Amino acid sequence: MLNQAYHLLKESNLRITPQRKAILEILYNCRGHHLEAENISELLTAKDNNKRIGLATVYRTMELFEKIGIVSRLSMENASARYELVMYDELMHHHLICLKCGQLEELDDRITEEFKKRILEDKGFEVADKSMKIYGYCSSCKR
Repeated sequence: MLNQAYHLLKESNLRITPQRKAILEILYNCRGHHLEAENISELLTAKDNNKRIGLATVYRTMELFEKIGIVSRLSMENASARYELVMYDELMHHHLICLKCGQLEELDDRITEEFKKRILEDKGFEVADKSMKIYGYCSSCKR
């Protein structure tokens, strides 16, 4: 997976700097989690107390990674965007987002296939493979 990311950087004529490499390692080690730039910055600091990668560098790097397809950005209502490493060998997934606590849960794309098929039949609208966000309340918050 990291090799794919390094390949995308090289293909885009971008250097694999120590900062980019460190951020990629954090994202790889946190697969399945949706991290805010602040989380990534904190994890980088905890990883190596002697080297500080500024939050602005993290934001710029995440923007660059999104542009070349290394990460996907999940924009949040009234909260910071969250990022996850693009896993090319996994199925597309969507997100259930709790309006109270902000918890994210992934929803397998196979579950939404019938929904997308129905939209195409009823509306003539073909859904692209983009992430869908469904807002509601998680089991803990709805009590």
